[in-house]
Amino acid sequence: MIEARGLVRSFGAHAALRGIDLSIGRGELFALIGPDGAGKTTFFRLVAGLIAPTKGTVSRAPGVTFGLVPQRFSLYEDLTLDENLDLRASLYSVPREEARRRGQDLLARVGLERFGRRLAGALSGGMKQKLALVAALLTRPDLLLLDEPTTGVDPVSRREFWQVLNELHHGGLTIVVSTPYMDEAEYATRLGFLDRGRLLAVGSRDEVLASYPRPLLEVLSSDRVAIRGRLAGLAEVDDISLFGTRLHVRGAAGSGPSIADAVRRALEGLVPPEGVRPIAPSLEDVFVLAGEDEEEAA
Repeated sequence: MIEARGLVRSFGAHAALRGIDLSIGRGELFALIGPDGAGKTTFFRLVAGLIAPTKGTVSRAPGVTFGLVPQRFSLYEDLTLDENLDLRASLYSVPREEARRRGQDLLARVGLERFGRRLAGALSGGMKQKLALVAALLTRPDLLLLDEPTTGVDPVSRREFWQVLNELHHGGLTIVVSTPYMDEAEYATRLGFLDRGRLLAVGSRDEVLASYPRPLLEVLSSDRVAIRGRLAGLAEVDDISLFGTRLHVRGAAGSGPSIADAVRRALEGLVPPEGVRPIAPSLEDVFVLAGEDEEEAA
């Protein structure tokens, strides 16, 4: 449905997207993950045709229609929800009665059916994003593009928003969404990590996790400062990261399963042996390492 090949979009001396080679098929829920400034918004603008690549190509399959939910709320805040949807329907030549029925159904689906006469500017952040989603879906697009739709949204609204996206995907809609949140990528059938304009990894969640090349340990202790001090000089340890109340200890390149014994010895008297155990990586572990490798290569 979407083909992107060798994209370069330059802003001064900075190339926003470099060497992108990506294909997104019909029926996918594809998540593009990356930090601020990685090039996610530029990618969506290219796919939507709002800007053109300086080199390379980006294309949608012939006849594919799309709806776009941009990062910033772009509907009219001095119009009500109903008025915004009426205007959207008029601009896209959706018959009035059909638009009214579809609009009410979509508003009910996202829990906004009681707010049709409220000004859009009076909505909370989460409600605004739900309204933007309804507006994008009003024209029955084949492809839904969402650029960080839940940034700044409260946790409850964020979960509700993703539940709606999951339902839409299982209903057959192709969805491409960017997000800085690793937990949101769990919903995706396929995902990619974008950093500094480069696509570092693409695949299903299991494929991306399986690509992790290092041993990884979890250390359970409340004395995290002392643990860092003990492990700082250990040659087998490459990185120590805080994950909630636990520490993830990453093995250096070339280290193997024996790292667990080395860490237990280094933490003897501070952490019991059972407090150090090998674990499978999370998406965050994978992407932190991928970003570091890209920085080192650069």
